[in-house]
Amino acid sequence: MPLDTGLDLAWQELQNLSPYVVGAKSGADFKEGRFHLPFFNRTILIPLPRGKVTDDKSNPLPPWLELLILHYLVTADGTPEADQWITYRQLPGAALFESRFNNMAIRSLLQTFGNNLEGFHRAGEAMGGIPMSRTGDASFRFLALPQLPMAVILYLGDEEVSPSVNVLFDANAPHYLPTEDLSYLGVYLGMTMRNLQSDARHG
Repeated sequence: MPLDTGLDLAWQELQNLSPYVVGAKSGADFKEGRFHLPFFNRTILIPLPRGKVTDDKSNPLPPWLELLILHYLVTADGTPEADQWITYRQLPGAALFESRFNNMAIRSLLQTFGNNLEGFHRAGEAMGGIPMSRTGDASFRFLALPQLPMAVILYLGDEEVSPSVNVLFDANAPHYLPTEDLSYLGVYLGMTMRNLQSDARHG
């Protein structure tokens, strides 16, 4: 489906729902005619009936990210966190999108942080991540969206084992985004952490 068509359909669906019900189910705050939706380390502003979607610094969102945000609002059903981590492969229909997720999310993180523990810590904290005590050399938990936790784990390599990265979702994730959108959420995480690391290196 063309991106423009997807956006039109998502806006139409959102406009047919009660904004207060959407807010209650998604964790967004609806006030003064727009949703205020926490997204990692920033807030996204979504006006009704339809307007420009921006972050709280008035930066417009790229269309693919706007569509992801709209899909979250219309999909959210209020299911509580499962407190159980799953891999992308365990999501429904993941086989259709797993190669994109691996190439654009996992590989991006691995190329940037595979042997850079300090940079991984800096980028994770800058994105609002909370350190986790899990296996691996470092890991962060993110509240990607109000009801949708994610985690990223870095395993440093040695002479015998190559470094690796894993991105995990709470098992409630399908109640908040379609599996394809969850792949793009992983892409956003990898892209933003890489950019934060690049900014720190050149700052």
